[in-house]
Amino acid sequence: MIMVKALHLLTVFLVLLLCVPGCRSEGDYSGQSDLWEDVSSLVGEATQDLANQDFESAMEKALSALEISRSGSGFPKGEVQALYTIIGIDIMSSRDADAWEKAIEAEAIARKYGFNKELSQILIAKAKLCSYAEISPETGRNDEGLRYAYEALSIAERIDAVEQEAESCYVIGSLYINKNRWNDPIDREMYALAGQWLGRGQEIADAHNLPNLKRNGIMFMARWFQQGDRDREAIEYFEKLKEGLKETDYMTAAALEDRLVRLYTRIGEAQKAQKIHDDYVLHMQQYLQQKESETLQEMETKYEVSEKEKEIKRNRYEMIILMAAIAISVVVLSFIVVYFIRERRKSANLQRLSNTKEQIIDLLSKHLKSPNPSLNDEIAKIAAEATLLSPDEIREKCQALASKAEAVGTDVADYVGDILIKRNKQIADIGLSQRELQIIRLSAEGLKASEIADRLFLSVHTVNTHRQRIYAKMDVKSVSDMLRKSRELGII
Repeated sequence: MIMVKALHLLTVFLVLLLCVPGCRSEGDYSGQSDLWEDVSSLVGEATQDLANQDFESAMEKALSALEISRSGSGFPKGEVQALYTIIGIDIMSSRDADAWEKAIEAEAIARKYGFNKELSQILIAKAKLCSYAEISPETGRNDEGLRYAYEALSIAERIDAVEQEAESCYVIGSLYINKNRWNDPIDREMYALAGQWLGRGQEIADAHNLPNLKRNGIMFMARWFQQGDRDREAIEYFEKLKEGLKETDYMTAAALEDRLVRLYTRIGEAQKAQKIHDDYVLHMQQYLQQKESETLQEMETKYEVSEKEKEIKRNRYEMIILMAAIAISVVVLSFIVVYFIRERRKSANLQRLSNTKEQIIDLLSKHLKSPNPSLNDEIAKIAAEATLLSPDEIREKCQALASKAEAVGTDVADYVGDILIKRNKQIADIGLSQRELQIIRLSAEGLKASEIADRLFLSVHTVNTHRQRIYAKMDVKSVSDMLRKSRELGII
């Protein structure tokens, strides 16, 4: 039975290779051309992987094709083709139960949408699965398989699908061979019927030049000849099967050689049987080495993939750290730049304020015809009060001062007023509040914190808090430094 299954698996692959990549049957693909292209491409790649016995990769691509077909509004045509491919993969990897479930699902879709070619293909697959399930006369499913195969043939004839027609004939013949296995002697009428169906399949394959299916015929005919004790003819066909194998297909070669050893022994060619037996042993050893090599290669590949994944993770982690460091550096640098810009502006403002009083005195010394000390005192008083006055009030006081002394021109008074207004703005830029200016001036009068608190109806704590804020704004550390800088700025 193992030999039968091995040969049937070869048949399955040949049919998949012939039908799956280009099985574009009747139907309209308008509006779904992109989907069909994607599904067809994946199915073709899956079939190629199957040829290389890479079942895992083949199944992954076939499942992707199935997922694409079921996405969105659905693509039943692609869904059936993907399922048919999965059925073939399951059969090739000896997962007959899984293949049967997918076949039932695919059959329902094909019948619902009238996909006749696909339905014929699926029914053939179900017939083959019934053939594989035939392990004894009591548990055989050959009659069930024949029903599927005859229906597949009827559909293929109706739609002129010659590949499915030839394959149906081969499968029907194979099922009759199965039914006859348990007869001793064999049923000659059933034997002849099997030969007729195999011959019909061969005629269709020859007429339409279907090399893959002709190869199937060789396999079926070899079994048929062997069942009829036509050993030399069976040997001829089994030898033909060997000639068509790939050099690395050690398992199939060993299965054929096992059968040939028995056939050569039966016809009395002991030396030939011994040689074939030696080939059988060699091919089995090569097959075991091949599987061992594939296992080692798989282990190496998994290790390499694992190491690569680790490296990628390390690189990603290092990149995250680097980006975080760069971001932090940029933030810190920005704060430093902003701090220095503010400090420079603050220093510039303080410098401009310190020059204000000198500008006023210089202005007055140049424009007063008869310097008047009392007049100068009044100008200094206005300068001291400037931060408490509005621009209009400053100009008003300067104009009043000018009217007291003919020596002071109106233009000079206006200019002095403008300077005081500008200085007032500069003080405001430093950020001194009116309450802080009051504390500065009361400190200049020599009042202590407690005395200032009594004068302004504040607590001593509040006065000290105001002083600390003044220190920060003026960049000083003591009362004496505060008063010195205030004098430089013309605040006192």
